[in-house]
Amino acid sequence: MMRRKVWLLVIGVILLVCALCTFAACESYKATALDKVGDKNAVVASNGGLVVKQGDYLYFINGYTDYLTANAKDNWFGTPVKGAIVRVSYHADGTLGDDYVVVVPKSVMASSENVGISIFGEWIYYVSPSAETDRSGTVQTDTLQFMRTKIDGTDTQVIVEIDDTSVKYKYTQSAFVWFDSSDNKLYSKDLTAKKFKKSDKGDCIAEDVASVHFIKNETYDPAATGTPVADYVLYTKNSELSYESTNTLYAIAPRGGEAKTLIDADTFSDGKYSISVLASSVEENALAIYYTKTEYVGTSSSGTVVGTYAYRFAAGTDFVFTASNEKQLSTSDLSSITPISYAEGVVKTGSNTAIYHTDGTPVSTFGELSVGTLLAVENGAFYYLDSDGKMLYYPLDNLSNAHYAYTTGEKAMTSFTGAEYFDGYFYFIQDDEYDYMARVKLADIDVYSGKDAAVTRVAKVTAADQEKMDEAEAEDDD
Repeated sequence: MMRRKVWLLVIGVILLVCALCTFAACESYKATALDKVGDKNAVVASNGGLVVKQGDYLYFINGYTDYLTANAKDNWFGTPVKGAIVRVSYHADGTLGDDYVVVVPKSVMASSENVGISIFGEWIYYVSPSAETDRSGTVQTDTLQFMRTKIDGTDTQVIVEIDDTSVKYKYTQSAFVWFDSSDNKLYSKDLTAKKFKKSDKGDCIAEDVASVHFIKNETYDPAATGTPVADYVLYTKNSELSYESTNTLYAIAPRGGEAKTLIDADTFSDGKYSISVLASSVEENALAIYYTKTEYVGTSSSGTVVGTYAYRFAAGTDFVFTASNEKQLSTSDLSSITPISYAEGVVKTGSNTAIYHTDGTPVSTFGELSVGTLLAVENGAFYYLDSDGKMLYYPLDNLSNAHYAYTTGEKAMTSFTGAEYFDGYFYFIQDDEYDYMARVKLADIDVYSGKDAAVTRVAKVTAADQEKMDEAEAEDDD
């Protein structure tokens, strides 16, 4: 009799679980492998952006969708197309095939400086708003899920969940590194692991962190050995001495270890300074940093900005700083700057846009030109977005005024992801009725003839949107 009761209890529990699963379905990451798969051993370019090239394929964010929704299932794996990660053939001349395929059917979130997707080997790394709900059924959109999926579309995993939609982070080939501003700690999560516990923050690799700067690691070569310079993370710590307002700038490998001191209170013989990194760049595995210095005299906590500087370290990860080799770009805080290259200098954006050079050449000025979002300095011109998201160009020779890159009026969705330049094309999410990815070819923008460049949609369009497009085209024909 006792055995019968036990079995009845077991059967009851099983029936209860089945009932719960019926009424409260869960998101599933099961997927069938794609018929065609890219080359995981190919070099990757443009990591961390809207578009990433690996081998013969271009992977991109397929537009924007209002994924911060009251309906969790809108962002369940397998549902999204717009906002998902799509792949298309990429030819040597920059042209695209017509074989658009959804690889990651999940809405990709991109905001602030933390934009886009990255690919390392067989894995695509991205971030998506949580599609989970609390007990009251409210979607947890304030929680971000940092995820990865294989390039064949299978084995999707949640690496970590973070309750901060503006968190600073970066993906590297070996680790996911992020800054927890609530406890001033830098965390690293090992990406060589086969499985993850999403509630696990990872290993703390630095404490009492005052500021963090993530170097862009846009290129990944699987054949390269060692930890690339671009995978390192820069951070500052304030002085432990209560009477001193200086700080120390460190570099640390993505999986942690002993941090390397770049600049500290004793680096300069002419005074005591704190360092604020504004930008960085990596060329031929050599790190260049661009920073402001604030001088402190005696025990005063009121410092004076003495200028904006540039410094290029020798190639490799020794990061030996020699004070006599730093270059002063300006006697003021340039604040918003974008490096062109270390040899060419940096662009100060905003009002009175100018180029500051590292070789001592006088500052290049352009009248009252005001560049908002700088996309590129190419083909002898600035290319940038205005406050409305329209693309403009301005010739560096000052022989022409600023002009729109095209007269058809398309706008970039600057509130979501901005835009980026890659391999001769400008890519952006088009801010219109459909909100898909689009691109403009730089060579089609003629700064002197005013030739109109074509804005071309780069997207896998949903059936519903395609129907709307066809109807609109038919009305125009009529």
